[in-house]
Amino acid sequence: MRRPAAATMPKPRTAKPSSFPAPVGGWIKNTNLATPGAKLPDGSSVNGAYQLDNWWPTATGVRMRGGSQLFATVTGGGSGTVSALFSYANGNNRKLFAATAGAIWDITAGGTIGVTAAGATSAAWSVQQFATSGGVFLRAVNGADTPLVFDGTSFSTTPAITGTGLTPSNLSHVWEFSRRLFFIDKNTLNAWYLPADSIGGAAVQLPLGGVFKLGGALLFGATWSIETGNGLQQQCVFVTTEGECAVYQGTDPSTASTWNKVGVYRIGKPLGPKALIAAGGDLVIATNVGFVPLSQAVMRDYAALSPIAISYKIETAWNDTVSTRGNSGWAAELWPTKQLVLVVPPASTSGEQQFVLGANARTGGWGRALGWDARCLALFNDRMFFGSTNGAIVECEVTGADQGTPYTATCVSLFDPLKSPASLKTCLMMRAVIKAPAEITPQLSLQADYVVSLPTAPADAGLPTGSVWGSAVWGSSSWGAPANLAVFKTWQSVGGSGYSVAPGVQITSGSIVSPQVELVQVDMTYDQGDIVT
Repeated sequence: MRRPAAATMPKPRTAKPSSFPAPVGGWIKNTNLATPGAKLPDGSSVNGAYQLDNWWPTATGVRMRGGSQLFATVTGGGSGTVSALFSYANGNNRKLFAATAGAIWDITAGGTIGVTAAGATSAAWSVQQFATSGGVFLRAVNGADTPLVFDGTSFSTTPAITGTGLTPSNLSHVWEFSRRLFFIDKNTLNAWYLPADSIGGAAVQLPLGGVFKLGGALLFGATWSIETGNGLQQQCVFVTTEGECAVYQGTDPSTASTWNKVGVYRIGKPLGPKALIAAGGDLVIATNVGFVPLSQAVMRDYAALSPIAISYKIETAWNDTVSTRGNSGWAAELWPTKQLVLVVPPASTSGEQQFVLGANARTGGWGRALGWDARCLALFNDRMFFGSTNGAIVECEVTGADQGTPYTATCVSLFDPLKSPASLKTCLMMRAVIKAPAEITPQLSLQADYVVSLPTAPADAGLPTGSVWGSAVWGSSSWGAPANLAVFKTWQSVGGSGYSVAPGVQITSGSIVSPQVELVQVDMTYDQGDIVT
């Protein structure tokens, strides 16, 4: 007789592991959400994030941004929203100024500041530092008031700018090129320039109405350096509200033999006269089609500019912000030592939360800072400041809170079907691999099927700091010295199911010192169900 076959028991289901590297590619808003492996439209792969708030991408992970604290408050003189910040530097004489629609303040020392220069009717100041045989000066114009000069001690209206047919108060932008100051005549296609090595005197008109095909008005000008085959050569750039850019080279616009047009190019409509940065010799201009390097724009058709824009990875978010917040009033600033580019959109007219966009200047990865109510930016003594409402000037990337209020850093990786899009995945355990001075416990969650449903923000994590006053040991600790970072990776039980999943990481900071926290990766174990047809 044949023995019956022994009954076989089904093998127990084994938990599967998966790892989500930190989104060094930054915030991604230009690719199909269902694309596995985070493929960008150009076919390249990137570790990106579906949501990246209050984190900045680095070359090795994403770091939790620092907080902000009130640096100065301006009073009197019709103080209100601080819409302009600018600086003066001549040896050890270094000044930081703030402007509202009513006045200018010297805020170098911080604190509560009274009026330095009164009588203004616009805060749209454009300034250029310029040296002559008489000293080092700031020339300032705003398109509404008599141009000002700062001589290192005080503001005045002398020496004046004159010119046949010129209304000096209409000068709205100033820059230096080839030892001359150039100006934009507001709401026209005319520029003006002064004699060489002069900050005042008789200006000469430079009419450019016949140069631009799309009309509009001149918005700003700048000096641009470009490689010509014989080394870098400076060019003079004129940019219109319609997104045309005329490039000239030479030294004296009054003489054809020493001044000639290189070309006219389309770059997209610029988002304001302060919405650009100088990166090396190049100019990067915030436009309605992206954050575009001029060196690339002159070599491509206007329709092909978006893919070469620095903002390409957040193209959809950039376009949405332009659509809802308008084509003017943007500001940008480069922070070289932090490898960070900050871009400030104008305030929302519909009550949406204000934010600041930030890009890693090396990798091009983007993040977003929530809670910074910024209107303008300035880098001074390697410290970044932004102007805000109610006469406030705020320093950013300091402390571990936003003016005393805790903030939460949120990272949600791009969704991934984990090579089995038709199988349900049920999360079992999760851990965040974090570099920090001491162990912290982030709040982890599973996000599923392209819907972000984060739990309530966690309480202050009590982030460890470096040498804090009152806790350092005399002779062995340095005031403000960064703490040594270690790697921590503690498993947590995390529930949730989905076909395409992403880990969510939330950390709240409310400490007195800027957090030193870098997210490296998130590991997960999960149970994979059978395919149901």
